[in-house]
Amino acid sequence: MKLMESNVNMTKTPIQMPEKGTYKWQLFSYWSDEYRQTRADHSAYIALNFAGALDVCRTKLQKLMQHHRQFAGDATCGASHNRAIARLQNTLSGAAMAYESSFKLH
Repeated sequence: MKLMESNVNMTKTPIQMPEKGTYKWQLFSYWSDEYRQTRADHSAYIALNFAGALDVCRTKLQKLMQHHRQFAGDATCGASHNRAIARLQNTLSGAAMAYESSFKLH
């Protein structure tokens, strides 16, 4: 069985940059920066995931959230536990969890 050879001399058309200072240039700059940031975020997510760091964060966050939710309805200390839940949701662990779930949706 003979495999088809690919064309080694394929040419790639370079992306034409809009004239600097124009509206199109601003849009191009914005979206290219956004693309670079997204790729960097994705690479960081993959590295954290392979290192097992996200599992540790997820487990710790879930345990803390469960603990505070148990006491959130208590009349004497519920307000304190609700504040703790809000703080947990704003931590890097919480952000990592949200970030991880957004990748699972795609």
